[in-house]
This record gives sequence, C-alpha cells and structure tokens, in this order.
Amino acid sequence: MQIGGRRSSKTPRLRLRPFEPDDAPALFEIAHNPAVTRFTTWDAHRTDEDSREFISNYALGSYLQGVPDPYAIVARDTNQLIGATGCRWTSEPNRCMEFGYWLTEPYWGRGLATEAARALVAHVFATYPVERLQAHYIEGNSASGRVLEKVGLRFEGIRRRALFHRERFWDLYCYAAIRGEVDS
Repeated sequence: MQIGGRRSSKTPRLRLRPFEPDDAPALFEIAHNPAVTRFTTWDAHRTDEDSREFISNYALGSYLQGVPDPYAIVARDTNQLIGATGCRWTSEPNRCMEFGYWLTEPYWGRGLATEAARALVAHVFATYPVERLQAHYIEGNSASGRVLEKVGLRFEGIRRRALFHRERFWDLYCYAAIRGEVDS
C-alpha cells in the first residue's frame, strides 16, 4: 500500500486505498446515516459538501503528512465504497498509533471489519516504526471489541467517562498490541 500513489492493499473480499475526490457522493450516501456514525467520534455528514471537505481537507492532508488515515474500504466484487479504516499517530516520539474503522449497514456482521482491520494492522506494523498500536470503542459497541480481539489486540481496560461527545460522557474500552504480538 502506498499513501500518495495508486497502489492499494487487497484482501480476499476488500481493497483498501486512499480516498479520491470522486468518492464524495458514495461517501455521503454512507456517512449521512446516523446508524453508521452512532459509535464514531464524528457526526453524520449533513451535506455532500461535508463529504467533499472530509476528503479534500482531512484525508488528502493526512496523506501529505504520510499518515495512513483514512483509507477507503471498497468491496472487490462490486468496486463499491463500503466504509473506511485508518491509523494516526497518538505519540510519534513514543511510537504509538491508534486506528479505527467503520462500515455501512448492509455490510455489518459479515467479518469485513475484521478483514479490513487485519490488513491495516499488518500494513502499519510493516511500514511504520510503531511499537504500540491501540484502538478503543465507545460503550455499547461490543461488536467492535470482538473485531479487535480477532485482529489480535488485547483488552487493556476501561477508561471510565473518558469521552464527552454528543452531550454526554462515554466509557472507552481500550485495546492494544505491541510489535510482534500480531501476525502480519
């Protein structure tokens, strides 16, 4: 996988690749759904402009910095955008990165989040000088915890009421893997 180029990472059912400006309409169709964003730290997109700005400002800006966040998750059989995954530095001096993922509703429960996360984790450990890779999920989203465990991260604990979001406090369930603990 190459951030700035056209290369991508393939799994049996998915392709992970950088977002492109032409993805904005498909992204909006997914990202305006409150069910998709229920457990994300970002709000549902209200207009197609939100999706265009996400790609042109956030995604392309991250790629220019060499950060693998976000990657489009595309179904290989239909070439349809179905979600996103990505990883960013939480502390570059301490070699610690955090990753996340989300999928559109019709693709929930098929093992695709695990497939995408596994590909991203392998890419990050192979490409970046990361020692610790971590992830969390917001209380109520235990399906995400199962994904993290399948990928090889270990549950480290609960950061109680660590996130104030959408006018309330949320517990964060924290997972991590150290270099060498996850098959890549």
